[in-house]
Amino acid sequence: MSETWLYDEHPAMFRAHPFLFLLLLISVVGLLAIGVWWVLHKGERLALSEREVLLERGLLAKQRTEIALSSIRSVRITQTLGQRIFNVGNVELFSAGDIAEIAIKSMPRPDHIRAIAASRNLDLLPQR
Repeated sequence: MSETWLYDEHPAMFRAHPFLFLLLLISVVGLLAIGVWWVLHKGERLALSEREVLLERGLLAKQRTEIALSSIRSVRITQTLGQRIFNVGNVELFSAGDIAEIAIKSMPRPDHIRAIAASRNLDLLPQR
C-alpha cells in the first residue's frame, strides 16, 4: 500500500519564509549588479601628465585616446543634483569640432580636470 503525504516535511523556502527569500534574491541581484559595474569600470583609466591627457579603456582589448593639453579648446562638465552632492560629474574634453575626444562619466572631482587644463591653456580661463 502506498502512502499519501498531506504534509511536506521540507517546504520550499519561498513558501516557508517569503520575506527571507525576497531579501536573499534582492541581495544576490544587487551583488551581481555591483560586480558587473566593477568589471566595466575597472578597465577605465584617466592619466594626466605635464603635456597630455590619456584615457585608456578595456580589460582585455584596449582603446587609448591621447590629447595634448595645449590642443584642448574646451571642457564641458555636467552634473545632476545628486552628482553635485557627491562631487562627481561627467567630463568632456574637446580639441576641435562638436564631438568630444574624451568623455568620462561619473568622474570624482570634475573641476580638477578643468583646473589642470586651464592652467596649461590660457584659452580655457573664464572670460571676465
